[in-house]
Amino acid sequence: MAFANAQAPVPLFLKQEAEQNANSQPDATAPATGGNSGPNSNFGQGTGTLPDTFPSDPDAVQTVTLQAVDAEAVGTLGRERGGFGADMWNGTSRETAARLLTDIPAMPATHTGRDLARRLLLSIAAVPDDHKEISMLETRAAKLINMGELDGAIDLVRATPQGARGSLLAQAEVNALMIAGKLDDACAAIDGYSNSFDDIFWLKAAVMCALHANDRTSASFSTDLVREMEGETDKTFFGLVSAIRNGSAPSQDILNSLNTLRPIDIALLEIAKQSIPTNQLETGNAAAILGMINARATSTDVRLEAARKAEKLGLIEAAQLRKIYSDVSFDADAIANALDDAPEGVQARQYAKLYQAATKSDVAAVRAEILAALYESAIINGDFVQVSRLTSDLLTDIPVNSDFSWFAIDALKSSIAANNMERASGWLQTAKNSSNPGNDIESRLILLYPVLALAGLEDTGTPTATEMADGSNGSVTVNLPDDGATTPVRYGLGGAVTLTPPAKTSAPMNDAQAKHRARMTEWQEMDAARGDQIQAKRDSELIFSLFDGFGIEVPIALWDALLTAPYLDERQTVSTAVNHHLETAAMNMQRGKTVALAIHAQQVAGVPNGDPKDLSDAVAALNHIGLNREARRLAVEILMARSQ
Repeated sequence: MAFANAQAPVPLFLKQEAEQNANSQPDATAPATGGNSGPNSNFGQGTGTLPDTFPSDPDAVQTVTLQAVDAEAVGTLGRERGGFGADMWNGTSRETAARLLTDIPAMPATHTGRDLARRLLLSIAAVPDDHKEISMLETRAAKLINMGELDGAIDLVRATPQGARGSLLAQAEVNALMIAGKLDDACAAIDGYSNSFDDIFWLKAAVMCALHANDRTSASFSTDLVREMEGETDKTFFGLVSAIRNGSAPSQDILNSLNTLRPIDIALLEIAKQSIPTNQLETGNAAAILGMINARATSTDVRLEAARKAEKLGLIEAAQLRKIYSDVSFDADAIANALDDAPEGVQARQYAKLYQAATKSDVAAVRAEILAALYESAIINGDFVQVSRLTSDLLTDIPVNSDFSWFAIDALKSSIAANNMERASGWLQTAKNSSNPGNDIESRLILLYPVLALAGLEDTGTPTATEMADGSNGSVTVNLPDDGATTPVRYGLGGAVTLTPPAKTSAPMNDAQAKHRARMTEWQEMDAARGDQIQAKRDSELIFSLFDGFGIEVPIALWDALLTAPYLDERQTVSTAVNHHLETAAMNMQRGKTVALAIHAQQVAGVPNGDPKDLSDAVAALNHIGLNREARRLAVEILMARSQ
């Protein structure tokens, strides 16, 4: 069914998506709840109006989607599977949306940022109607390849009707299969597209498939066609083809030309049974790193290091890393003496040995001892968060009780890093119950307190959404001192004037707030005792900024302690334009734009001098559009990575 002024029928998947959105969205006339109220509802201290969203009447959905009803809207994630909604680009031009997607970093600084990017690129969503010459679908597929999200790229292309796939979209599917080392599947796809396109890409692909099938005649014919069309300008391609046909190793000149490794180069190296140069590990090229993992010619140690790096970057799942580590061959004595023997020369190999030793141990106490050693090694090498994901399955077999109190803090931190808050809660209680003057559990819990607070494992006394909605307009004034003796003094024309403390309009401080303030004071005292005062100050700034993003109180005395010279600092920060658009997009509930800009803002987490205010803005924006779990996960991940 369509209205009389309809320009085209509405796709069924868009209508269904809109109905789900309408049923899950609150009444616009009712007080906001959840992600749009509470401590963060005054995000940016600005004002804004909600843009047009899908109407509550599902039958009226067509009036919203009429201008964007083509294959461009295709995706694999609806709201029920983590997508951001069919209306996520409301209020955003196609030109801006495409630019934001194109500029998403290939290697987001956090796993949470990567997950947000993947979901953004795969969401089913109507596209803006302007600049129809820009293909959002091709932009999304290209970015997925750029990020190494190979399965996502393949699924996105295959979700697109065959007749709507242009050459670039088809190339994305083939490129993803070549990077993944699935040459049979790649050649089947190439054969399926063979009569549809005549770009040079498809001729080179035909050469690759002929060589893969050992069809020398067809390979020679297609190679000659490539030469006729563009000469021998692509020296890397012709060099690799020649090496395969001659049964020889590529020349050093050819290997040196592989600095910008392409999917077809990876496929030809696989056919030539040649390994990808190890210097590709340092390039940040997702295709090269994944190619090393998948290539049969890659040596075991190189594959281990490539897998270690790939999981850390989010290119592969922890489950795949477990399999790669489990496939390494160690003799029985090496596994039995894993804690006593000298560490392996390759760090990833050492992780693999300890992981196998823990896996093969049937005694919980022994397994815990091995995991503790693995965590210690990982902390030294900056891999604790990754090793926590790696061992999350093994940790489930350790009983959460006082017999393992010595292991409780390690298990608590690892559970948080692996985003298993239910297990973390159990270990936290075990640690608290086991704390006494004869151990260091209490001091370690104090140092971990900011992470516990952001993870939602400690009650910080933060006002609830209902409390904040009662006449406060969402603002928070919990940082004002309660003691009149510490009330600040304002100097005016008449001399010193003592400010009158504001009338107390809220409920008195509750037990949770009092405990939170005391705990934060203890934390700062311990943190300030560190030798590196500059780093201690940066840590405080980061934690306090993240607290602000969640509306968690930071006692004013703690902020005051940071107010010391120098007042100018060299910081790496996002542009003012990003700050402006992030705030306005969040205030206007433009989910697609907000998520894209939050991904850019969280990049400062990956640099040592990143501005913590950018991270605070990112989590506040995500909170404001209802992505509360993602905001919390981002904050916790940043702190866990920084504290290791």
